Amino acid sequence: MNSILQRIAMTALLLVVGVNTAFADDFKDRLVKKFPQTADAKIAPAWPGFHSVVRGEEVLYFNEDLTIMVAGDVIDLKRNASMTNEIRQANRPKISLKDLPLGDSIKLTSGTRKLYIFADPDCYYCRKLEKEFPELRDVEIRIFPFPLEGIHPGASKVTESIWCASDRAAAWNAYFALSQKPQDATCPNPIIRNTALAQKLRIMGTPALIFEDGTLIPSAISAAQINAKLDSVGVKQ
Repeated sequence: MNSILQRIAMTALLLVVGVNTAFADDFKDRLVKKFPQTADAKIAPAWPGFHSVVRGEEVLYFNEDLTIMVAGDVIDLKRNASMTNEIRQANRPKISLKDLPLGDSIKLTSGTRKLYIFADPDCYYCRKLEKEFPELRDVEIRIFPFPLEGIHPGASKVTESIWCASDRAAAWNAYFALSQKPQDATCPNPIIRNTALAQKLRIMGTPALIFEDGTLIPSAISAAQINAKLDSVGVKQ
């Protein structure tokens, strides 16, 4: 079923379900009795008549009497936004900045606010993200090189050569902005450590943005969105 049909089907489902928004006190008990593996799940109202059930990265939806389960990407057509991605992100554990070894990163800019990014030098969306950097305000950007060799063959060698350059930030920027390949070089580098760290943090792709409050956003977003998040983090602190 293509994405348009999926959206139409979901809209029809919502119309059929109706507007019962009550969150029954015994819903979790009944859910766990029927599906014991959900005992440690996080449960919350999702839309009228349905609840989201979150276990790790998995998001499912159940109606009140447990006769309907919805799996997959649920779209809010009014906002043209993925409810599933929003729920998954909201329930993702915060990352402790103590887990980020700055010595394994490349500092691109300076500022009082902090932004940490896992990036692959040959990642299209990483390049798209970096085009937003000039619009960011007062932010220190650190790149944790994370080449996805299985998707971009040769990215590990490019990453290593950038790391071995006398000016890593300049070499990184030259490759991204000018497609200027760094001179081939071999030296001790953090590629293996960063790959292991990404796995530990459940980072599956690039770019992955980490903010000072530990929020992880696993996708490229606009400068306006980044600035707004940086502003909100500053207010909370």
